[in-house]
This record gives sequence, C-alpha cells and structure tokens, in this order.
Amino acid sequence: MKSFLLVPKESIETQARPGVRGTAQGERVLSRSTALRFSAGQKAPDALTALGLRSATLPGVKPEVSGQAQRGRKGARGKKASDVDATPMPGAPVTEQSGTEEVGSYRFMPLIGATMAHFYSQDAEKAARGELAEEFEFIPDVVPLSFPGPVSAGQTGPRNRGMSSLATREWPDESGVPLAHAQGIRGAGVMLGILDTGVDADHPEHASKTIQFRYVSLFPNSPHNPARDVRGFDPDGHGTHVCGIAAGVHHGVAPEVDLYAASVIESETIRTSLGRVAAGMEWLLHQFSRPENASRPAVVNLSLGFPLQPPPGISEADYLLNQRALQAMLRRLLDSNILPIVAAGNSGPNTVGYPAAFPEALAVGAVDFERNVATFSASGAVGRRVVPDVMGYGVNVYSSTERRCNNQAFYERMSGTSMAAPYVAGIAALYRCRAPDLTALEVRDLILANAIKLPRSANHRTGKGLAVFR
Repeated sequence: MKSFLLVPKESIETQARPGVRGTAQGERVLSRSTALRFSAGQKAPDALTALGLRSATLPGVKPEVSGQAQRGRKGARGKKASDVDATPMPGAPVTEQSGTEEVGSYRFMPLIGATMAHFYSQDAEKAARGELAEEFEFIPDVVPLSFPGPVSAGQTGPRNRGMSSLATREWPDESGVPLAHAQGIRGAGVMLGILDTGVDADHPEHASKTIQFRYVSLFPNSPHNPARDVRGFDPDGHGTHVCGIAAGVHHGVAPEVDLYAASVIESETIRTSLGRVAAGMEWLLHQFSRPENASRPAVVNLSLGFPLQPPPGISEADYLLNQRALQAMLRRLLDSNILPIVAAGNSGPNTVGYPAAFPEALAVGAVDFERNVATFSASGAVGRRVVPDVMGYGVNVYSSTERRCNNQAFYERMSGTSMAAPYVAGIAALYRCRAPDLTALEVRDLILANAIKLPRSANHRTGKGLAVFR
C-alpha cells in the first residue's frame, strides 16, 4: 500500500481565492465553512471514484481475520481458509486491513483543500497519476512527525497526587494570568484545538467540561479503520499535560475555553504522519466551521514537527513536499481566522525545525520561571525568519498527567517547548476572549507587542520575549 496526500498545486504555490462563503476584503470575521476553494479541488475525489477507489466516508466491511474462517470454507478468490496468511506475529509492522478486491481508498478533506489516497495496486496509482498529476502534487506520506522529545530539567521528587499538592496556581503575576482571571477573563467563548497524544477527559483537571475528542487511527483515511469520536483518553499523558497547561479547570491559563482534542500521535513511538495530522486538522476545521461556531475565535496548538533533516531512506524532494503540504495546512488555519501556535523544538540553539520555521506559525521557545532560557529550547534563523517568535514558561511546568486504575489522579512537572506552547496558546485564548472581534493576525501582533523583553542570550534567540497577558 502507498499513501499520498493529493494537494492542488495552486494551493501550495499561491494563496487561495475566497470561496462562496469566504471573506470579502475588509471583513474582520472570517466565515469558515468552505471559506476557501480551489478550482481543481473536487477533481481528485471524482477521478479516484471513477478509478474504483472507495471513499473513506462510507464505512467498509470489516475484513475477515486470518485463521477465523471455518475449516474447508472457500475464501476470497477461491482460497481455502488454510491458504490464508497466518495471523501476524507480535512486533510485525502494522498494516491496513482491506477488502481483497479493492484497488484503494481515499478521503476528501475540502476544508484543508486536500485528498488523502491509499493505493493497493500500482496500476491504480499509475492511472490516478495519469488523470491528476498535471494539477495535483502527489505527496508521499513517508516522513514521520513527532512531538519534541522529553526533556530532563532538574525535576526532583515523585509525581504529585491530586490537586492538594499545589495549593495555589503557579503562574507568576508577571504573566498576567492572575489579573485576567480576577477580571473574569478566563477564555470563555474561545475554541482551543489540540493535536497531540489525546486527553484524559476524566482527569479532575478536565472532567467538569465537555471535551470534543477524536481518535485519529493509524489509517484515518480508510473505510476499514475509521477515526472515532469517543470520550477522551490518553495512553501517554503528554496530551493531557498539554491540555492541562492551556485549559485545565484548576491550573490552566484559560480554564473556560471549549476544548477540541484530536489524538494523532502514538503513545509508544511518539510519532505521527502527515495523513493523520491532515485528518486531525480537517476534523478541527469541521468542528470550528459548524454554524454555531463559524464566527467564534479559535486557537490551535501543535506540539509536533518534522525531523531537522530528511530521515534515512527519504529523498530531499519528498521531504520538502511534505513540508510544503504542512505549511499549506497552517495557511488554511490562518485563512480561517485560527491562530496556529507551535512548539519550537527541544534540540537547542542553532536548530530550526518545521513547522516552527514557517512564517504562518507562532513559534514558541521555553524559559523557566526565573526567565532563564532553557538550554534545550530550539532557536535559529531560516533566511529572514527568526525562530522562536516568542517564549513561554516551559521548565518544570505543573499539570495533569494520568490516573491509576483506582481513579487516583496524578499531576507532574514536565519540561519542553511542548509545555511552553500551550502556555502561549492559553495567553492567546485570553486575548481572544477579551476581544473576540480581533483577527488571528491581530492577536498574534498583540502577543508580540506585549511580550516582556528578555536579556540578550549568548547562545539562544528569544524572539520578542516572554508572552504575557496585558
């Protein structure tokens, strides 16, 4: 099986045209539903359907599990059950189960302007290229993304049990968070999207609110392995920690935001794929585009990125195509009046990764509570673009993690730009709560203008300084 993200070349190379529900120049609030359209966008699903690929929006029949057919029963194409391949051994690569006669499947994602296609045969791929290659980039879904790796930054002692372990919120007065909360500015009315490992919806930090949650499967664009809207869970804890920093009801920066969490990162490998990120982002845009949400302010937090260099076996051309596709998705967020906030990375000075290096992103580095730049905080320059744009608290930050089988909840201090980014996302949500008519770019400018300047660092770039609410 080969997977490709089919993106109209015009959407990667140029800005899109306003669509039928797009914004006329000068409007302050963008209507999100089909706000952008591309002349070639609908051509891909039509062509793939004609070639016999199944739409992932129509559930497929679950394939028969190897070895469970009745003895002597004829299988697909006349094979006996005994001829069917044996059940994969533990540790074998995970592969998509599909019907034996299928040539492929696809999912049309109109809000990000792309189609994800899985080809089960070379003939189907060749035919699709013949129909679509002139107008579409075929971007192979081969470059892994992951969140910045865990960082040790002097944390000591066991994990804390329950909220009583931290009597007061620790956001310093200089952050502006205590002042905002005292004024009743707590994020109400703002939508916050999180793409991460998930969220434990029953943790005390989150249980009192309804969290819209989607689990994006390993094969999200397959009719046989669909994404699922279920109660939020998180087998890793990273996403729960991120959500707690930005939106936790007891310790979060913006505790009253409406939280939308998509689980797109595996807990064991901490990796994801362009296809899963695209599916998660399409889901977020779909949620944000509902009639009741279409004009509400929104922020998206991404603590994930591409490796700094093409991984072994991945050509530079494929690597760059993946980058450009992710950049086009971030552009869709901005075009829909959604502010994308991303972690700069934990690889230290003179390292700049993506998507932090994209100008569409608000890239966040990490400082401790004494305003010292974290040694792990990534920084650097790509052309005229300096990363990060701004800093956030990202060293030994206290937040929710997981629960035991007896429902005992845990809180933990973690470090990384993955912690700094949701702090800044929370700050952005406070600004959008106070002035919901501001555009995403205006909120970005407000964050940068109000940042506390930091002393010049010999090794690190710190952007405009520490993000605060004023």
